[in-house]
Amino acid sequence: SRHVEGAPNSHVAQALLPQAHVLQRDAQGLHVNMMLCLNDHIEAMDGDALQRALAFLPLWRRERALAYRHPEGQLLSALAYIELCRALALRGERVQKPRFECNAHGKPTLPECPGLHFSMSHCRLAVGCMVSEKPCGLDIERIRPLKPTLVQRTMNRQEQEQIMASVCPEMEFSSRRTRKEAVFKLLGTGITDNLPHILCEAHERGIQFSTICNPARGYVLSTARQDR
Repeated sequence: SRHVEGAPNSHVAQALLPQAHVLQRDAQGLHVNMMLCLNDHIEAMDGDALQRALAFLPLWRRERALAYRHPEGQLLSALAYIELCRALALRGERVQKPRFECNAHGKPTLPECPGLHFSMSHCRLAVGCMVSEKPCGLDIERIRPLKPTLVQRTMNRQEQEQIMASVCPEMEFSSRRTRKEAVFKLLGTGITDNLPHILCEAHERGIQFSTICNPARGYVLSTARQDR
């Protein structure tokens, strides 16, 4: 974990995020000042992590986290917000514990940081937040056994053939699905009927992708960025 002055207090940075990762890229090439903060050591966190995380949150976010029925969902919701705070602090933003707003489809905005875009995602194994100066989307999913009916419903014919022909169909499917989810988060439209063909539309719009597969920890994450 990196410690930066102005980052979330040491109680949170040291106790909650001991092994979190930071990926930052600047305006060279296709990347436009993008930062991704990721915690994929959730299973190693101790039994008091939820209470410490909830104690860090502002009241409005704590209420949202506690709206989840199970403690696991509460913890993941809390950690996602902490990753947002950490990403902003590492960028040198002055805002602390920001309040964000969401549109009808759940796309968040930061009124206190005009010009900044962000996207959060989590699964049982990892939680992350992406912050960028351009529209962005992040999706993280567990690698699961392949369901042919789900492949047919979410992928176009060419994608289906490529998935089934790959060395690891489960990972290939997760990679493509997270890219699609990331695009919808970037666009802020929610998932539409164009799901099987959304990646073709994204390429036409100039949306760029990055995918990280981590079979050792059992998850895949993808980012989408509107760099132009």
